[in-house]
Amino acid sequence: MTPMIAGYATAWNIATHDGEGDVIGAGSFAHLIASGKFAPRMLFGHQGEEIGRWLQFSEDEIGLLAVGRLDLCSIAGRRAVEMIEAGEITGLSRGANMVCLARPIPGTRSRYCKRVFHLGEISLVRHPANPRALLLNYTAGTA
Repeated sequence: MTPMIAGYATAWNIATHDGEGDVIGAGSFAHLIASGKFAPRMLFGHQGEEIGRWLQFSEDEIGLLAVGRLDLCSIAGRRAVEMIEAGEITGLSRGANMVCLARPIPGTRSRYCKRVFHLGEISLVRHPANPRALLLNYTAGTA
């Protein structure tokens, strides 16, 4: 059994409510995806051991879609599966360690990111800071 997930790591043009307020522009991950070197870690709640591996990324009109495999060999990976099955994990969240080409958004503390150069992790979370960064699919077997 290989649990698989899919969801949006971020949605375009929406300010997050995590204190950072970054707004990510459409297409900002395209060069990272094309390089084949985009490999952020999969964590739970932005901390601890890796709970799986992100396998595929694509951009669409909504945001950055991520597909991954959860690791049942790790305690945290098994716990994440239990929480997904119980409906406790609802979304994904990009890590705060993002490096991007950005400009300030006038009148706010936020910035508009139009090209991302580095993102170290994407986490499964109970409540995503970006309300459209949702976990869309889960399967207990191979997708």
